[in-house]
Amino acid sequence: MTGEPDYLRRLILIGAGFLGGFTLIIVDGWALIINPDDSDSWPVWLLRRLPVLIGIFCVAGAFFLLRKPVANDPDLPDDDIENMDGA
Repeated sequence: MTGEPDYLRRLILIGAGFLGGFTLIIVDGWALIINPDDSDSWPVWLLRRLPVLIGIFCVAGAFFLLRKPVANDPDLPDDDIENMDGA
């Protein structure tokens, strides 16, 4: 159905972004705290922090979608500002 805004898809993307992002940040953040392995090489050190960065980008993307304006439904008529009293 082209031309129609897909509110459910946007809501699922926002929910998945928040849930997945916060989960990645919390679980992998605690894994880094519990088992720091300071003797890792630079590539391994960067790869161990990659899930936390992906989680941050997921949460930022969810906030971006949350703040993005929602298009009006094309099936509904435009609001009639001049006729607010119902006459």
